[in-house]
Amino acid sequence: MTNGHSNKPYTRVLFTDLLGLSHGKVVPTSHLDEPFHTAITVLNQGLDLSLVEVAGYGVDVGYPDLEAEPDLSSVRPGWDDDQAVAMARLVYPADKRPIPLDARGAMQAVLQKFAARGLQPMAGFELEFFLLEDPGHVQPMRRLNVPGHRVYGTGFGADPTGLVFDIIRTAELAGIPIEGANAEFDASQVEVPTRYREALAAADDVFLLRELCRELAEHRGMGVTFMARPFADRVGSGLHANVSLVNASGANAFAAPDAEYGLSRIALNCVAGLVEHHEALAAIGAPTVNSYRRLRPGMLSGYWANWGIDNRLSTVRIPSGRGSSTRIEHRMADGTASPHLLLAALLAVMLDGIERDLLPGDPQEGDGDAVPNTDRHAPHSLPEAIAALRADHYLVQSLGDDLVRCFTLLREAEWGRWLDTVTDWEQREYGRVY
Repeated sequence: MTNGHSNKPYTRVLFTDLLGLSHGKVVPTSHLDEPFHTAITVLNQGLDLSLVEVAGYGVDVGYPDLEAEPDLSSVRPGWDDDQAVAMARLVYPADKRPIPLDARGAMQAVLQKFAARGLQPMAGFELEFFLLEDPGHVQPMRRLNVPGHRVYGTGFGADPTGLVFDIIRTAELAGIPIEGANAEFDASQVEVPTRYREALAAADDVFLLRELCRELAEHRGMGVTFMARPFADRVGSGLHANVSLVNASGANAFAAPDAEYGLSRIALNCVAGLVEHHEALAAIGAPTVNSYRRLRPGMLSGYWANWGIDNRLSTVRIPSGRGSSTRIEHRMADGTASPHLLLAALLAVMLDGIERDLLPGDPQEGDGDAVPNTDRHAPHSLPEAIAALRADHYLVQSLGDDLVRCFTLLREAEWGRWLDTVTDWEQREYGRVY
């Protein structure tokens, strides 16, 4: 089942931090609705496990408890024999106030603004990743050998170990609905898209799917990586977000059969909002140092601030389906992005397009890398993206000042660690001659 209580004896109550990583507790399912699921404020903890000091959330307030309150509508069977899974909202225990650093909560706040307009955002994700010979912590990473690889291959043409089939079978049993799986462009790279549904559930799906993939791979002594571009001689991996809106009568609000491109005014508004905030969205969709090895021309990765009709060289792509299938595909994000924070940001700027009645201009035709119809593009580094986010007052206000402040400080600390690192390339390049 995908909703309601589970009959499994234990439940993993999970929440996401601002880096898109999971935290939580395993609790007896019989006590799932009791308010004791607390932890220290790990939401300002970096990838190196150090705590970044953020005023109001750290040592200055004594690292107060937060409560992970299970969303009972999100309970699903999970992928362990005795453990169900539930997503949680983060609140202060004393008065149940929402914690501003909760990415899932930020997304719910944006959804409420759409609900006030009689609109229901729908979403689905395309998750790409590489299969590894060893667990991800083993360095250097080695891609799985797939001698029979072919694009859109299945079985031995995608993964001779059977891990991918195990992922899709287990995901369905775990209450994570997916559309299927196939080999991507490079050998050992695969794509597992999640099914299209209500936006919050869709973000939960892909968040949990990443956890499931990692754990199933580890159980086999293998690994997966969602890094934007883990191998210099290979393409990158994306996390494409597909979004549409359903109106109060249940119809697709983007569909307008008699209009140009078959798109309604509100669809064009949403496209224009995404293009308008292109640079700032990079900080959310491409949030790591490594992201900017993928987010560049020639990578089909969402570099240019443009849109196109069924054009994969455009950041904002309108796939060929019309009628009830009309949707927007945003191609910038990679697998290191927080699905909840990503959708919160995309929906927020789409709403800005609606509120200001923005129009996107002409779509990109043909090779947008060779002859782009715009001079605007994604930032070239994480610090540039952070600066663009901070300067985008609408997006900062939509996500919350405290959330953006904590997010950017965490990512700046990450950039600082990169600047302090001496790489293997530097040693190889300079060590033998200087």
